[in-house]
Order: sequence, then C-alpha cells, then structure tokens
Amino acid sequence: MGGSMAILGKKAVWLAALCLFMGQGLAQVQTSNLAYQVANMVEDMRILDEAIRSMRVELESMRRENGQLREQVSEYQNRIGSSMDQLATIGQVNSAVSKAVSALELRDEKMKNEIILKVNQEITDFANSVKKSIGGMPAASAKPDPTLRTSFPRNFPETGSPYIVRGGDTLSSIAKKFGSTVDWVQNANEIASPRHLQAGRKLFIPHN
Repeated sequence: MGGSMAILGKKAVWLAALCLFMGQGLAQVQTSNLAYQVANMVEDMRILDEAIRSMRVELESMRRENGQLREQVSEYQNRIGSSMDQLATIGQVNSAVSKAVSALELRDEKMKNEIILKVNQEITDFANSVKKSIGGMPAASAKPDPTLRTSFPRNFPETGSPYIVRGGDTLSSIAKKFGSTVDWVQNANEIASPRHLQAGRKLFIPHN
C-alpha cells in the first residue's frame, strides 16, 4: 500500500507539472496573439493616418482650384459685360453716324439745286447785259427753261430702286430702264435740271 501511494504521489506531481507547463504555454500563445493583434492595429492606424493626410492634401488642392475657377469665371463675366457695353456704344455711334450722313446728303443736294438756280440766273443776267452793251437795243426777255424746276411735288410711287448714275446716262434712259418716268425720277430726287445729271450720283428710281 505504501508503494501504491508513492506511485500516486508521483503521478500527481507529474500531472501538476504538466498542467503548469500547459498553462504557461497557453499564456505564451495568448500573449503572442495579443501582441500580433496590437501590431496589426498599430499598422492599420498608421495606414489610416496616411490616408487621412493624403485626403487633406487633395482637399486643400481642390479648394485652391475651386478658388481659381471662381476668379476666372468672375473675370470672364466682367469681360462679357464690358464687351456688351462696348457693342451697345458702337451701335449707338453707328446710328448717329448714319443719321449725320443722311442729313449731310440731304443738305448737299439742296445746296446743289440752289447753286444751279443761282448760276443759271447769273448767266441770264450776264447775257442780257452783253446784248444791251453791244446792240444798244433792249435785250429780249429770256425765255424760261422748261426743264428747270424749283418745286418737286411728291407725285411718284413710294416704292422703287436705288441707282448710281453712270457716264452717258440721262433721266430718260434711266426711267425707261426701270419702267419709271422722267417726271417721277426728277421729283423724287429734286433734280432742278436734267442737264446737270452727274455720274456717280445715287438716285432713287420710283416705279410700281
């Protein structure tokens, strides 16, 4: 019986040693796993921090680009506004120039007619004085030129075509070309004498 107790005692010691060894091994395994997990978490945190920093850099770059785009859009809007203002000003200038040119053309036409009438009258007066001084006889009264006009009634159609007088043109040939009449052409353009029709003059030829 004493031998049996000794054997049991040895087995108990061996089991206790085995349990202690297994406990230490299990603790080492758990400690090793925990350290590994901590190391993995640290690495994950490092990677996440780098990603956050990269995102911050990209965000800051995007903010700068957005600011530049806003400045460019504002500059383009200002340029467009200035261009529209300039276009409006140019349109006003063109309108004013057109009106001024029309007024000058009308004034020049009236001055031409007045000068023609005055020159014809002076020629008539001069001829009469020459006849008086040479023949000693009273000069005959000059017959009025039937083609010379001082009034221009608006007896012509409002519709018609523009025409530039060419060399060799006459009121008759121009009127015939457009199916108009000499009277219409002469009144529409206030031509005092058909004999003073000049090449290069712009006429309005009324016709139906």
